[in-house]
Amino acid sequence: MTRFWADGLPITVTQDDGAAPTSFAWRGQRHAVELVVERWRMDGGWWGRRAWREYFQCLTATGLLVLLYHDVRAGTWRLQRVYD
Repeated sequence: MTRFWADGLPITVTQDDGAAPTSFAWRGQRHAVELVVERWRMDGGWWGRRAWREYFQCLTATGLLVLLYHDVRAGTWRLQRVYD
């Protein structure tokens, strides 16, 4: 079963020079990003509460497939989905 958090869970991310995640900390463990599978930007909600995010679907070195996003306005990172 896929786990999804609408607002995402706060995480700490290490990123490369291109602003892509290289590792992240979740539940007290550091997860190395092996591959960024997909990357896209979303700029929406201009009519209300604006959201400006950059999403990364990542595969970790241990085989975990996750969806992370960087809230560009707030400067924070969140884990939104863990795929099974």
